[in-house]
Amino acid sequence: MESISDEKKLKKVLVFQKGDKYYFPKTIPKERKSATEAYVLMLILIFVVHLVLSDCRSCVPSFYTSACIIHFVTCLIYRFIIFLYELGHSCSRYGNDNIEILKRAFYFDYKVYCLVTPCTFHMVYYLSNYGLPTLEDKLWFCVIPFIFLLHRIIDLEEFPIKDSLWIAKHTGLDYGSGMAYSFFYGYLNYMLNKIGDPGKNLHDMMKEYESANRVRFAVYKIFILIPKSLTCFESVKNGSTLMEMRSTLLEKKITIAGIRERIYKHAVYSIKPDPELDGHVYVCCEFATPLKTFKEVLERSTPHTEFYKQHKNDILLQFYVTLKAILKMNKVDAMCELVYYEGYSSYKFLLGPKP
Repeated sequence: MESISDEKKLKKVLVFQKGDKYYFPKTIPKERKSATEAYVLMLILIFVVHLVLSDCRSCVPSFYTSACIIHFVTCLIYRFIIFLYELGHSCSRYGNDNIEILKRAFYFDYKVYCLVTPCTFHMVYYLSNYGLPTLEDKLWFCVIPFIFLLHRIIDLEEFPIKDSLWIAKHTGLDYGSGMAYSFFYGYLNYMLNKIGDPGKNLHDMMKEYESANRVRFAVYKIFILIPKSLTCFESVKNGSTLMEMRSTLLEKKITIAGIRERIYKHAVYSIKPDPELDGHVYVCCEFATPLKTFKEVLERSTPHTEFYKQHKNDILLQFYVTLKAILKMNKVDAMCELVYYEGYSSYKFLLGPKP
């Protein structure tokens, strides 16, 4: 009896699984159920009411069929406009593969074909035998909610480029923006500001490193490397023959989220701009660590891997844009430089040639 009582208490405060069923407390959101069944019932109700009250019942089916075809053609025109718009991004997003743009612009769910195919055959049959369907129907307005609900049921608005456009709206709900917020508030914020032990910001730690090692930094900021390829080496020096890892800045110890005295530190590298010249340039730089995790997700087989692969460039762009905005919003952009690049060859002025 006591275990039964405990189980009831648990169900009130946390998500509880018993067998294949999950129990959610009233205060914790549960998964939403599909509204498709309700939409279908509404469609049937609208059609039946129209059919019963219409003065020309034999014309009603052809009236709805023609409306479906017209709506589908309108969607095709919209997709064509989107296709033309995306051609401007052919090089940067699709590697000049216009066929891929075409596929993404005119992708339709199988439910669309299941509807459009019989509608097309019915329309051809009706036109060849009876001509154009009559529009003299006092209940013609019933087709408007019918088409709206049908549009939602068959997912006519769902196609890959539409998802890219949604990500580009910069709502903050996409994966790239989420990575940016986590990276800043879970890491950069601690390192750039006077948080934790010894209570110094990035500028202070770089000045202290200069005094201890008798060197000079090129700039008092950290370079965060954001490669489009998502390839993040264990050390930045692995990408250049002219870079050498020296040591690290002063370690910071921060107690956070139940972890006692977690250690944070930045790596220091020296760069020899020209092998024939004396002297080195000292910088702090590192890869954006969320990109390494993102790449591992793309290399695994998960329910979302294919979606992420399709929208890799969109997600990466949002990571860069959002992180840049966060740095500016928190007034630490002067201490952090984001370097979003195609490959090492595009950043030779910092890293030197690739080995």
